[in-house]
Amino acid sequence: MAIQVDKFDFESFPESPGEKGQFANSKQLEEERQAARSLEINGKLGIRWGLPSLKRTGEASVEGLLSQPVLEQLQLAPLQWDVLVDGQPCDREAAACRVGDPVRLEVRLTNRSARSVGPFALSVVPFQDHRNGVHSYDLHGAVSFVGSSTFYLDTVQPSGQSACLGALLFLHTGDFSLHIRSQADGKSKELPRSWLCLPGVRVRALEAQA
Repeated sequence: MAIQVDKFDFESFPESPGEKGQFANSKQLEEERQAARSLEINGKLGIRWGLPSLKRTGEASVEGLLSQPVLEQLQLAPLQWDVLVDGQPCDREAAACRVGDPVRLEVRLTNRSARSVGPFALSVVPFQDHRNGVHSYDLHGAVSFVGSSTFYLDTVQPSGQSACLGALLFLHTGDFSLHIRSQADGKSKELPRSWLCLPGVRVRALEAQA
């Protein structure tokens, strides 16, 4: 069962003046915030169940199931993505290129949150979607990077921007997708925060011109 919900803007949640002074360390403070976020989401879902044969109804709670990775998927990403292929902004249509011609890829990031983000690593992974639930990532003979497929970016301040430039070379015709993800370079033992570029970037490699 899947329930579609809107993204939650946790940045807009007000902080009480004495919030920071109530907890011994930042970890305890973050755990308290996570519990508050879980409670907020659980209240908005309003999942109810019913057993007609037993004439019983009730309300389901997901409060204890919302781990930090799940909360991050429900949270609005702090980054605005702008992806350009050969200088043209990517939209829902596939960007066209020619086999054997280098394709310029530019990823621009804008921090839309009230807090600084990063430093982080941005990775680009090409794959083919076979439209049957199967994704092929072993494309060494079909796609090659001119340079690196991973970029390291410094901290981006609120309303600040950062960009990275790269290039790809398609060796065969076909429809390809680019899995673009940024991951915070956190030094803590907790799972680092990551954000996926959505909607995905699609590229169609055509026959080389004679």
